[in-house]
Amino acid sequence: MSHLNLHHLRYFLMIAQEGSLSGASKKLLIGQPALSAQLKQLEEWLGRQLFDRVGKKLVLTQTGEYVLKYAKAIKALEEELILNMAHTDQVLQKEFSLGALESVPKSTLAQAVSVINKVTPVRLKIMEGTGDELFDLLSNGKIDFFIGNFKPRIENREMYFVSLGKEDVSIWGSDHFLNLKKGFPKSLEGKPFILPGYQNPIRNDFERFMLQSGLSFQVAVEAQDTALHKELAVASTGLILLGEESAKAWVKAGHLHRIGTTKDIKEEYWLGMVKKTIDNSYIKSIMSAFK
Repeated sequence: MSHLNLHHLRYFLMIAQEGSLSGASKKLLIGQPALSAQLKQLEEWLGRQLFDRVGKKLVLTQTGEYVLKYAKAIKALEEELILNMAHTDQVLQKEFSLGALESVPKSTLAQAVSVINKVTPVRLKIMEGTGDELFDLLSNGKIDFFIGNFKPRIENREMYFVSLGKEDVSIWGSDHFLNLKKGFPKSLEGKPFILPGYQNPIRNDFERFMLQSGLSFQVAVEAQDTALHKELAVASTGLILLGEESAKAWVKAGHLHRIGTTKDIKEEYWLGMVKKTIDNSYIKSIMSAFK
């Protein structure tokens, strides 16, 4: 079968809209005999009659109604293409989606976005969520990148991660806990803490540190959202574990104070992607910039 002539569809659409060859002829600036011949060619190509003549009007047959839906859709796509090509730079700009854990400091996220944009100008869609949600989206190709402070607990050979760096984690608290600075870390004995779940390596590092130091502690709240940790800490619900970047703004505002720092607890940030997309030239360049 030969290819469909899109001009024939355009003529058919106008005839359907006008309800007559004469009306369509005037709109298209095409002679009526020529337009009739074009319609006949389309009907022959389809092997179906598209119109019935009722008086002086042309009325669509059942097949004609069916073809009309496609003709309108094709015309809409044509108009969309013309409109979008007027903004070529925006249309051709690559778009990536980035999933970020809520526990990632906004300053760290902003730095990562800056690195990506320096490699290649792209449009980034950023969504925040929990680890399980984002790892699922990443493995299913729903997002291109993942940024977080931990990797999946169970090794996934389909995923590839690049470390964005580590920072020391300190213990922070409100004015209520300022007296604990003296005698740190022994002063932490029996104190309440707001901790992330065991999915976050910081939780394991903290418990190991406390065990090795011979210290006990209370779990006042367990939650993944770092923003919630800060709010609860300001309300003196307990002590929290944060990296310098995460705590900076709250310290500057006088809401949180550093109780102490130990080299045994560190926070590491990761950029993740699915291995099968590494060959994508854009992604390969971006990943290289982070190494």
